[in-house]
Amino acid sequence: MDEKVRISPLQLCILTILYTSGTTILVIPSTIAAKTNQDAWLSALIGTLACTIIAFFFVVCGRAMGRETYIQYLQRVYGNLIGKIIGFSYVLFSFIGVSGLLFYFGNFTKTQILITTPIEILNLMLAVLVMVVIRTGLEVLARTGELLFPWFMILFLALVILLLPELEVERMSPLFEAGFKDHLSATLDFIAFTGLSLIVFLMFLPRNINTQENLKWNFITGTLIGSLVVSIIILLCILVLGASATARQMFPSYVLAKTVSVFEIVERIEAIMAGMWIISIFFKAAIYFYACVVGLAQLLEARNYRFLVIPMGILAVIFSTVVYPNVAYMTHWDSTYFPPYAIIMGLFIPLLTLIIDKIKKRSKLSHLNNEVL
Repeated sequence: MDEKVRISPLQLCILTILYTSGTTILVIPSTIAAKTNQDAWLSALIGTLACTIIAFFFVVCGRAMGRETYIQYLQRVYGNLIGKIIGFSYVLFSFIGVSGLLFYFGNFTKTQILITTPIEILNLMLAVLVMVVIRTGLEVLARTGELLFPWFMILFLALVILLLPELEVERMSPLFEAGFKDHLSATLDFIAFTGLSLIVFLMFLPRNINTQENLKWNFITGTLIGSLVVSIIILLCILVLGASATARQMFPSYVLAKTVSVFEIVERIEAIMAGMWIISIFFKAAIYFYACVVGLAQLLEARNYRFLVIPMGILAVIFSTVVYPNVAYMTHWDSTYFPPYAIIMGLFIPLLTLIIDKIKKRSKLSHLNNEVL
């Protein structure tokens, strides 16, 4: 399958920002605060640095791939059979990702906004939007990102500015009480959701970028900005709600927006947080879904991925109703199993593949030199 659409490095940067902040801004603050308490902001900053390094690593992987897709790259390095098996694991990773995001959206909307609406209908609403935009192509998704990104940043800046009167610096004390293991665990949670899941970008990076000149810095900058947005949200949660209240809440950043009160005129702006989150989760789900259907089409050696959009979308909606049996299971999975899963898929396999590829290239070059001599 040859997807000939191209997006610009700026569009890549915007998609990266929206992807890294999707779901993370709403859910991750409570997870990190539960482990490092008032030092959660420090874990987030460490995680931001780690995510930037991970983004650079993915750029290196992209350069090794050249004009190949990630699936083709895996098949070249490991051989046709093993490469397809590993490639299918990434299709499954993306499918689980989009199904989980549909559950996140449905669960949040049902518990906080549309209480009487069945979660299946809410999941289907987001899935239909994702299927429509992915069926039209990556270029349309990128242009949609350009249109909605300013609104995302306006809502974010409005939230930060309106929360300034509510900040209490003493909530951060005592500083540096969390131990190394706590910071390590919290940082792994941060990078698992924010940085390592960027592995799905290799399904179109760098193949579908129209110029390679500024690709590296746009991708790294997008990762840095998206991670900083999440870090700032975590810091605001600590400064306004406190560490213990942040850890107890399922959606602390949503509760955070409810505390706004400017002269008793501007109050309870949780719609701002909901709007930010819905925009970002839409793009994260769309990129996951794109990686899923494109990867599957490449494994099937199909000419086009679009015939897979509707059936895979229906399967994702169905699976989203059972991917997390309940919220307690979701919390346990996200904090216990997803970080090592993300490390395997987003770091171990790409690093091993890159090393094997370098060894094979050096071996081939040495063999050619021997033949010349």
